[in-house]
Amino acid sequence: MKKNLLWLLLPFSLGAGNLQELVEHAHNNPMMQASRYSAEASVLQKEALEQSYLPSIVLGGSHAYNAEKTATTLDQTTTGFAKLSYTLYDGGRKEALIDAYEANIKSAQFLTNATANDLALQVSYAYYYHFSLLANQEALTQKIEQLQAESYRLERFLSVGSTTQDALLRIQASLEQTKVELLQTQEAITKNLNTLEYLTAQSIVPTKGSTLVVAEHQSASTQRYDILAQEQSVLSAKANAQSAKAPHRPTITIEDTYSRYDNDYADILGTNKQNTLSLNIQWKIFDFGSTSSTYEASYKNYLSKNSELVYAKQKASAGLKNAYNSYKTSLAKIESAQLRVKASDATYEIVKKKFQNGIVDNVTYLDALSEKYSAIASLSTARNDIEYQKAILLYEMGKEIKGAIQ
Repeated sequence: MKKNLLWLLLPFSLGAGNLQELVEHAHNNPMMQASRYSAEASVLQKEALEQSYLPSIVLGGSHAYNAEKTATTLDQTTTGFAKLSYTLYDGGRKEALIDAYEANIKSAQFLTNATANDLALQVSYAYYYHFSLLANQEALTQKIEQLQAESYRLERFLSVGSTTQDALLRIQASLEQTKVELLQTQEAITKNLNTLEYLTAQSIVPTKGSTLVVAEHQSASTQRYDILAQEQSVLSAKANAQSAKAPHRPTITIEDTYSRYDNDYADILGTNKQNTLSLNIQWKIFDFGSTSSTYEASYKNYLSKNSELVYAKQKASAGLKNAYNSYKTSLAKIESAQLRVKASDATYEIVKKKFQNGIVDNVTYLDALSEKYSAIASLSTARNDIEYQKAILLYEMGKEIKGAIQ
């Protein structure tokens, strides 16, 4: 059985790592890279916006042919120009958009942190689940060894008429069922390792020893990164709504245009070039309510996101309370599991002797055997579960799981 397990784990034996190393690998997977790229893109978008409001230079030119030449129209003219433009005021749209982009940058950064913590939570579950499965596998292996020994013993007794065929068949049926349970557990181990592989982008077998440290006192409120990102998203929506009101205000620009001409008028006028400085103002005073409707739509979007934020905070607050209660329950489960192991082990030893002496039947014996190894597996599961509950509690509190690993 152990040889089979080694062959099962051979494809995954390329590397090993504790929880800290697994989380570090996960923080470099494609999902994290995508999140980082998104954060970098939001910074570049703000830079592009600010650059778009800097003075711009436009070069242009034209060459025109006219069908008939008149006193005021030449048969062809050539013109070239360079225009320097700068927007002095655009109704407050620039300031509002910068506020929106700054909020987007913070939101993207918080989302990157949220993605990292979410991955750390998933890796923590797979890590501790792996050792729970291994404990269950070990318990089933030991149970199989016990059943095989009892099956061999009963076969000898049956050959001399000291037991019944029914008793032997019950033991053998339980043995085969336990073998199936072992195969199912090994399949679960493989699936869990596959999950770890796509989370970490590495073929790694977890190594024991990692624990999490969490404060014993309950935090009054959550500061989860996804909630902080949502808060910034709300601020961005509010700023976008403000920018939608800009068309109600005037736009003021300044332009300096330098032009050169190639035509006969230059000889008459004594020049073939011109420089024009202009101050321009535009004010849309009527647009059939288009600007007002655009603002109302943007403001409704802000209200929608704000309502979603309120709901998310309420949900996160409930999640924090539930996580704390689950953590306390997990602590109690360990003590209960330890007592169960002691009781089931003592009961099994007594029942085993009685069964071998023919005092109790095989049903009683199988129940005691199952309880013993179920209790052993439950204790290991309880110990691993409390570590995962710590990870959930850290996540709900808005603390970095990676920083709490020891």
